[in-house]
Amino acid sequence: ELNKKEMEMAAEMQKLLFPTNLPSGDKIDVAARYESKHLVGGDYYDFLSLNENEYFFCIADVSGKGTSAALLMSNFQAKLRANIKYNYADISLKDLIENLNDDVNNAAKGEKFITFFAGHYNKLNNTLQYVNAGHNYPILSDGKNFKLLNKGCIGLGMFDQLPSIETEEITIGSGNVLVCYTDGLVELENEEGEQFETDRLHEIVKNNFHLSMKDLDSVIFHELNRFKGEKEFLDDTALLSCRFL
Repeated sequence: ELNKKEMEMAAEMQKLLFPTNLPSGDKIDVAARYESKHLVGGDYYDFLSLNENEYFFCIADVSGKGTSAALLMSNFQAKLRANIKYNYADISLKDLIENLNDDVNNAAKGEKFITFFAGHYNKLNNTLQYVNAGHNYPILSDGKNFKLLNKGCIGLGMFDQLPSIETEEITIGSGNVLVCYTDGLVELENEEGEQFETDRLHEIVKNNFHLSMKDLDSVIFHELNRFKGEKEFLDDTALLSCRFL
């Protein structure tokens, strides 16, 4: 096992892989929070401006815990960013998913898998193209109704070839909010052993729909802390929220 000093250094390096200044302006308002159970974690989110009208964002979670999960995720982040940086104009979400599935298979050799959600938002025509590879369904809301973004495929690294990949393109209404999260959030347990679950998350989003994304994330974490009482966070918990303006 790595010693404490090495772990702290790994944790610092891992922090550098997360986006630091998320955009909050006239086109989009984005905020994120991450509660890591250990020094290094296996959850990841990213948000990249491709050009002045297009954005790519994602959230992911590695099966298993500890250093090996964190290393696999760091490798995944690097591969994903390289893919987006050099190819984004030519690459479809389907190609991206196939490439990443190969990367995870090569790195993890079937020992671990990654659930992954990726979205490509175009402000000019207000469309969001997304793919969901076995990840918790992000919630898209207009303040009253909810749509779960569930089209996609199985998790990455489960099979050499993904049996099928579905992507969906949807039109985003002005002011809509998208909340992406990892399973640590909805599987959080209270002292009675109940789980937080998605219904509670829906309720919080609905009741706090008017807030900025940073404030919404704060409210969600406040409610998580209140819900769990004396219990610990069992798992890494990541949250990425966007309002499309």
